[in-house]
Amino acid sequence: MSSSPRPMMASEQLADDLRNKTETAFKEVSPFSACLLPLLRELGWNNYAKELVEALPHFSAQIDLIDLRNILATLGYESTPVKTTISDLKKELYPALFISDNNHVLLLQGLEEEKTFFYDPQNDSYETTEELNLQGTVYLFTDNHAHHGSNTPELSNDWFGNLLQRFNKMIIHLLGMTFIINLVALLVPLFIMVIYDKVIGAKSAETLPFLITGAAILLAADLGLRYLRAKLLGVTAGRLDYLIGVETFKRMLYLPPLYTERSTVAAQLSRLKQFDSVRDFFTGPSAAIALELPFVILFLTVIGILGGVIALIPLAMVIGFIMLGLFWMPMLNSKIVRAGKARTEKQRIIMQTVAGRKEIKSIGGETVWWERFRENSGESVLSNYQTFLSNNVMNNLAQGMMTFTGVAVLGVGTMQVMAGDMTIGALIAIMALVWRVLSPLQSAFLSFSKFQQTIKAIRQINQLMKLKNERSSGKSGLILEKLIGDIRIERVSFRYGPDRDPALLGVSFQIKPGEMVAISGNTGSGKSTLIKMIAGMYAPQAGSLQLDGMDLRQLNAMDLRRAIAYVPQQIHMFHGTIAQNIRLNNSLATDEQIRNAAAEAG
Repeated sequence: MSSSPRPMMASEQLADDLRNKTETAFKEVSPFSACLLPLLRELGWNNYAKELVEALPHFSAQIDLIDLRNILATLGYESTPVKTTISDLKKELYPALFISDNNHVLLLQGLEEEKTFFYDPQNDSYETTEELNLQGTVYLFTDNHAHHGSNTPELSNDWFGNLLQRFNKMIIHLLGMTFIINLVALLVPLFIMVIYDKVIGAKSAETLPFLITGAAILLAADLGLRYLRAKLLGVTAGRLDYLIGVETFKRMLYLPPLYTERSTVAAQLSRLKQFDSVRDFFTGPSAAIALELPFVILFLTVIGILGGVIALIPLAMVIGFIMLGLFWMPMLNSKIVRAGKARTEKQRIIMQTVAGRKEIKSIGGETVWWERFRENSGESVLSNYQTFLSNNVMNNLAQGMMTFTGVAVLGVGTMQVMAGDMTIGALIAIMALVWRVLSPLQSAFLSFSKFQQTIKAIRQINQLMKLKNERSSGKSGLILEKLIGDIRIERVSFRYGPDRDPALLGVSFQIKPGEMVAISGNTGSGKSTLIKMIAGMYAPQAGSLQLDGMDLRQLNAMDLRRAIAYVPQQIHMFHGTIAQNIRLNNSLATDEQIRNAAAEAG
């Protein structure tokens, strides 16, 4: 039995509407999709339909409010929700999307002479009324095309810092929660001190229930705050991970080919994997450690108040951790870098083996290749062992320093208790506070390498985001409606690096429309480089390359490539149907056009 055809997803239906220049599916899928085209017209958006097709969600079964806002954000319109009534909305804020408290959707088009013009997608009707006092949420839209794709924010020296500023309120809330959590943690040792000195010492049992009740309330509040902090930290980490992942992936996609094609796949994957350390920092214990560290000063101050000179012992240990870190970390980092290079090289060899297994067998190079992998595996194992050993020694030293500090505080405190300068309750409270000081310090010390990896990843992200991409430079490029095919190359030169010989030097010729030209030459003579240059993959470093009388550097790079049928030496089909692969070049291609193209290609 033949399987029934797969039902079309909502996003596919909308794309078909745009290809066939209809609006039927937009009105049928959902009220939000019905508002999309009228809203874009009201916003003055008159760009190409293919940009709208490319902005649609991938294989979405339904178009909801989130999808609508994401589509508009991709097209350069940011949306802001405001809780209000329609009658309170000022004229200059139109057009806007309104969702009433009972989930009725309206597109507010304009306000003239106290009359509100709106589109009702539920009834597919344009209406006008003088009284529209519905309560709900209005989504106001801001045109960001002045900054959309510009270089200014992207070329900032601190892209990550600018991104982090968007989370200032969340960070302040996290610090506030951590402060209260540490206050509660501070009160617990003081509670123990009161029990020993006031309840047990004075044999005042009647106050014990009140103290225990207060302590129980504090502990419950501590658990609640820790849960809320973990939840807020998870939300912050998730949003950061999404924004960093999406923006860095987008930047790598839009980088000129010359930036990426000279790097191996293993090196590029390793670079992307390093960005995960930023996410791991916020989702793991490192973020909580960073939040706890500033409040170590609070505990040291209370220890000083209770025990006087005893506070110098944990303070000296803080300095000891810092000195040990300055001495030990450089050696550990060199071992980590060595292990990372060996791991990357091992991955590179494995990927080359999988990709070129036939070539290795055809030249009888199995023994040489196996020997190369064996040597690299040995280097990887040795470097990992040295890293593990260094980490283990550092962990033992940190644990020993903590134990020594606890014993020293206990010894000095015992002498003060025996001398009558301190109560036994104060000594027990000080011991608890000392562990509260040393625990985050030890964790921070042992996580120092992770902190450094995170800082390194942030620097790499900033460097990546500073690179000029093709989309930002191509937005202002000239767009050709139709190519004639007159190619003129005058004294074009190109080299792949400052220390490399020129791949092309002073090349000049002309190809007239309709001519068929074969470019021949020895291996490495620059044939592929020249073809890629005509296709807009590379820009000439000297001379000029003109297409229909216009310099290629003035043209929109992405539209130029879509207009040229460039076939590389190796062709890769992406996951999906053949039609979906073809539509990567032209998202507006109809099924009939694809069939005709396939028939012409044979």
